[in-house]
Amino acid sequence: MNMRVEAGKLVCLDYALSLADGTLIDSTEGSGLWTYVHGHTRMPAGLVKGLEGLAVGEHVRLALAPQEAFGPIDPGAFQELAKALVPPTALRVGFSGELPGPEGSIIPYRIHAIHEDTVIVDLNHPLAGQHVIFDVTIRHVQD
Repeated sequence: MNMRVEAGKLVCLDYALSLADGTLIDSTEGSGLWTYVHGHTRMPAGLVKGLEGLAVGEHVRLALAPQEAFGPIDPGAFQELAKALVPPTALRVGFSGELPGPEGSIIPYRIHAIHEDTVIVDLNHPLAGQHVIFDVTIRHVQD
């Protein structure tokens, strides 16, 4: 019986994530399969929908708009912080780092601008506003 991807199933897959221009962002190549519980693991909605119903061995290429992937750029996610809160090594436009969030979570940020006493950090997902492509092959599905 060839199980299919559906809510609650444990899924193992290979994937490559690229920008629309072909720039490779992430891949399981060389790191092993990615395993998750379908419908219960936080992941882009377009990816969840695109994998639904696939069987072991099937491959899909999903071209996702920002709304289906990592969301549009949220202007409200730009925050002004006191410059003293940012390590000196991070004080450069474009620097990416992580801040501690609620309940032990990690919040990625990017330095957007530096002023005399403050910095503007962008708390959007690093791929917010981007059209992305997921190339996925389903390797294993189980209850």
